[in-house]
Amino acid sequence: YPFSGHREWKLAAWLLCLGLSMEKINSFLALEMVSIDDLPSSFWSEKKLHGQAKSLPSGLCWKSQVIQTLHPTKSLAVLYWQDPLECITTIFNHPLFHNCIDYTSHKVYSTAQKLSWIYTE
Repeated sequence: YPFSGHREWKLAAWLLCLGLSMEKINSFLALEMVSIDDLPSSFWSEKKLHGQAKSLPSGLCWKSQVIQTLHPTKSLAVLYWQDPLECITTIFNHPLFHNCIDYTSHKVYSTAQKLSWIYTE
């Protein structure tokens, strides 16, 4: 989401980072070698490409706070941090981890007789 796979995302990222005009991107996407079956694409125009890129989740924002010190310093003491819940939300919603996270709990035993559970993360 919103791209069909890693190859398509790499193409989209490359096109977006080049700084090309709308006309140049549309000309590239209209090339026959770009539209072959080996390189399926869910975007056919620059407008569609930018629309899909804008639908990607935004990155995390750093927060900061100036720390008051008891003694004078040459520069301000600043604490930078990120909200842990935002970090977890970003990881769980990231498309690259879609098939890597298992939400189903399961029990692991140390023996075949299932006498003792193994607790892990």
